[in-house]
Amino acid sequence: NCLRVAAGKAGYGTKRLPPNTGFGIAVTAAEERQSPTWAAGIAEVTVDPKTGRYAINRLTIAMDPGIAVNPRNIEAQIRGSALWGASQIMSERLTLKNGAFEQTNYHEYVPIRLAQVPEIDVTIIESNHHPAGVGEPASTVVAPAVANAIASAVGARVRHMPISAEAVLKAIKKA
Repeated sequence: NCLRVAAGKAGYGTKRLPPNTGFGIAVTAAEERQSPTWAAGIAEVTVDPKTGRYAINRLTIAMDPGIAVNPRNIEAQIRGSALWGASQIMSERLTLKNGAFEQTNYHEYVPIRLAQVPEIDVTIIESNHHPAGVGEPASTVVAPAVANAIASAVGARVRHMPISAEAVLKAIKKA
């Protein structure tokens, strides 16, 4: 149901997209039966095939967290989670050397900047399950949805995070 709602709200299959723009879809569920949260995400991404740079234009997230005790708080959690997912796929990178992180602060560990923040459309789908987690599930659909959107836009499949412009350009040349 989450996938149907997200796809419908995003216009998947009905919205005409400009050149080098694609939709990507992903769906996930919590791994434990005690937390039956379902989340679906649709990413609309535009890629510059000459440079490999891309922009996430819009993320459409639909989530079934069970009973929605505080819908405004749930929406805020979903937005934050989707933003975190976008930042992870676009720029966040941690590397280890001798058992320690090499990045010491935000000059080396770079989250996305305000100009890169996509429009985020959230739909909460209440069900009769007990209230479940909403803080992280949306982040798990962003990366695969963005990777699928890049593949849809320019035929380039990139499978590692973060997805850099260089990786997209390399995949375009390989495709």
